[in-house]
Amino acid sequence: MTRLSLLFSTLLIFFARSPLTAQVSSNENQFGTSITLFTTLAAINAAGYDVGLNSDANYPIRNQIRDELAKKNIPSLADLREFYRNHRKGTDTATLSQYVSFALLAGGPPDFKLDTGDLPPDVQSLTNLSPILASFYKEAGLANLWARSQQAYEAAMQRYQEPVIDALLAANAYVRNPTNGAPGRRFQIYLSLLAAPNVVEMRSYQGDYFVVITPSLQPLTNQVRSAYLSYLLDPLSLRFSKTLDTKKELQRYAEQAPALDAAYKDEFSLLVTQCLIRAINSRMMHGEEKRQAYIDQSMREGFILTAAFAELLPLYEKQPVALRLYYPDLINEIDVSKERKRLKNIKFAESISSPVIAPPPTVQQASEAELSVEQAQSLLSQHDLANSKKLFQKSLQQTDNKPMHSQAYFGLAQIAVQEKEAGQAANLFQKAVDLNTDPGIVAWSHVYLGRLAMLRDDSESATGEFKKALAVEGAPERAKEAAQDDLQKLSGEKEE
Repeated sequence: MTRLSLLFSTLLIFFARSPLTAQVSSNENQFGTSITLFTTLAAINAAGYDVGLNSDANYPIRNQIRDELAKKNIPSLADLREFYRNHRKGTDTATLSQYVSFALLAGGPPDFKLDTGDLPPDVQSLTNLSPILASFYKEAGLANLWARSQQAYEAAMQRYQEPVIDALLAANAYVRNPTNGAPGRRFQIYLSLLAAPNVVEMRSYQGDYFVVITPSLQPLTNQVRSAYLSYLLDPLSLRFSKTLDTKKELQRYAEQAPALDAAYKDEFSLLVTQCLIRAINSRMMHGEEKRQAYIDQSMREGFILTAAFAELLPLYEKQPVALRLYYPDLINEIDVSKERKRLKNIKFAESISSPVIAPPPTVQQASEAELSVEQAQSLLSQHDLANSKKLFQKSLQQTDNKPMHSQAYFGLAQIAVQEKEAGQAANLFQKAVDLNTDPGIVAWSHVYLGRLAMLRDDSESATGEFKKALAVEGAPERAKEAAQDDLQKLSGEKEE
């Protein structure tokens, strides 16, 4: 084997073992805090939000922040109180939810700007909150309160971190997912200590998933796992929408369920994903009686395919491929006639009694380019280079979106490496860097560019690329570790 072939073989092994995004781990920024969320919820606490204030699950910091704010002369507080009064919803849950959505979409201090271009319905009425919040942040000294709160947040996160990470790892293991998603998408959990306890709020914005959890006597790991499964499974319902259409006649049964959220009645793909999630949750339960009770309750609530999936998942468990590849087979195995008979005997619940907020994510129809990239990535994972390349190239013609182009170039670069086209691969990785701000794509592209420079015996360029990877803010830990390891290898070669 020539030296060039050997190095290419090494690089191919590197690709096979290095995911585009890091595996779920405690040192990744997937579980953290947000100053925008902290400021927004501190503001509504000062303005009159006191839901769950007497709960034993609260951390002392909530009352401490409220007391600190009550001592201050805050000129903007009158406007803030009026704003809060004018934007009360029919329930405490709905009132809080809109502010959580705002905090997830708004920028950080000092301006908390909100991009008004394409806002979800629950945030459209809050566009005037940004200037009021900016004044409140400055006048109330929120930067100082945030800094002083860090010790309390760190202590709380230590309590929740292990069970939360375990829940995500269990989900990854069940669906046989080696990484935490695809390039350009992220899953982020925020802990907030200033809202009512026992809350889990989930949002999906343009492929990114956010979960906000609040204090609870027992960590709400089942709800967090369900949110993470939505992040993993929602793209499959879009990718295989035509397969889902063959079962869509069953949607009419869900429409008859009084307690089912309207979003599930209106969007069949969302309903299917939630039913599959509940079936997966049932498979993770211990005890047949407990498992069956959970399935029965899900069916009564209107999640009409939970029982079907629960019966079919053992077939998936006995075969070797990941759920993202097995998904169309799972859907095709649903017997519509059998489910019609089952559903005729279901007595739907009139209401759902649950203290946990878990509204469905915002559903956004994937563009043609997004679907092409999703399918190309799936084919690439199956080593179907020819068809993967066609779809990545097709996506470049379907959109002018630069981040989407970056994902396509990144995929094409991986294919070029596997086809031993080093020069082409380097050009494509550089294009991916130039067009994207996603830290996963940028960091890994620099790592791969460093490896390709090593093929050319250009240690100076390789060193530069590895250092750039280490400098990427928010870069996956695995990418940093790879860059650091290769820097050490280069240093060892120089010493020799």
